[in-house]
Amino acid sequence: MKIGPDWQAEGAELLSAMRGGGPMNMARAHEIMDRFGVDGIVVGDPLNVFHMLGYWPQIGTTKLGQPPTTFAILSRDTRQAPGIVTSQFIYYYTFADGGPRDRLQSYLFQEAGDAGDETLSATAFGMFVDREHAPMSEVETRRRSITDTALSQQALYADAGGALVTALKGMGLWNGRIAYDHEVIRAVAERHERPGSLMPADNLLRWIRIIKSPLEIALMRRGARANAAAVDATVAQLRTGASYGDLRRNFAVESARRGNRAVFMTVDRVSSELPTDDAVRDGQTLFLDGVGHFQNYHGDYARTVFVGEPTRAAAQAADAVVKGWEAVREQLRPGLKYSEIVALGHEALRKAGAGNLVGFGPHSVGLMHSDEPGEESGGFYRKADLTLEPNMVLSVDCPLLETGIGGSIHIEDLVLITADGAEPIHDIGNYVLTV
Repeated sequence: MKIGPDWQAEGAELLSAMRGGGPMNMARAHEIMDRFGVDGIVVGDPLNVFHMLGYWPQIGTTKLGQPPTTFAILSRDTRQAPGIVTSQFIYYYTFADGGPRDRLQSYLFQEAGDAGDETLSATAFGMFVDREHAPMSEVETRRRSITDTALSQQALYADAGGALVTALKGMGLWNGRIAYDHEVIRAVAERHERPGSLMPADNLLRWIRIIKSPLEIALMRRGARANAAAVDATVAQLRTGASYGDLRRNFAVESARRGNRAVFMTVDRVSSELPTDDAVRDGQTLFLDGVGHFQNYHGDYARTVFVGEPTRAAAQAADAVVKGWEAVREQLRPGLKYSEIVALGHEALRKAGAGNLVGFGPHSVGLMHSDEPGEESGGFYRKADLTLEPNMVLSVDCPLLETGIGGSIHIEDLVLITADGAEPIHDIGNYVLTV
């Protein structure tokens, strides 16, 4: 059954755009490396590899219980193409399916591990040998051609450590300052007595991610639109007696039908996915806050629902929250600080005579639900008072922080900060829905 836009065709077009490389804003990446005095970035976390290269390594994820064996490398020297270090098997079996890359340095190895030996192994293909009993399939031909091309440009290494060391030397990063995201990278550098310095990459990567590239903005629009549509479809199915678990399952199904993957849904302030007896009641006011992603780019959308006739207190509170968010949204623009956003919301509530009990919490959204740099605080991140810049994607959480009014209220949308204001990246529709 067709649902609204052609989600599949739109998604395929965006995926095709990533054949040229990752969605990372490269101009921003080099700007941030200059700002922090970093010569290169080396990442092994799949999310960061995807951001840099447009490829998600399946091996080396927490769900598979293994440390990373695929690494992406970016040099501050713009003359250097990005690099990938991975096993010959993974390069052939998954990476090559993305098609040839015009600008990429590939360093392949035979085995995971670091024996401390950088000796080149045999460069023969050595796996998936063509028995010539039948013509190779299109998949086999593609994989073989792309892998052979990589091996013709850089010989095969015996192990991951040797390949990573060679890549850092070949890309001019052996003596410089490197930002890294996983302890295995630090361990290899120390084992091989790398003379350059190291620093954690997480906050630096967040500084890069808050300013989106055109491809990232397109991915955000696609993910956010499908996410909002999935929440709206879940609301349309909401009936008295439905369990909160049923609503979450409906959201997961509606997300999948639109090519998204559900991450979580908070229903009536309840986020736990453990079984409960919570169910929708007649006369209740409740919110549904859904987060799902398309190709790791997240939507974040909440709507308040009246189930039948709301209490007077809930209706008044919902009206106040709507007015507060609209007042904030109209004034979002570059140069505005997070703290000023909160103040704008509270001022709107004060004028409406509605008190201060709404959060108005701004946060950047992208590859993560809260995708922004913070201030280091004893190993923790303290929320920074960031200043809005063009091409940020922003959420302002607007939950009511009161109880005893007949339910819960929350409104949330995603907006793109433009040169002189802000625009929603999904359909707004009605903030408050009645079923």
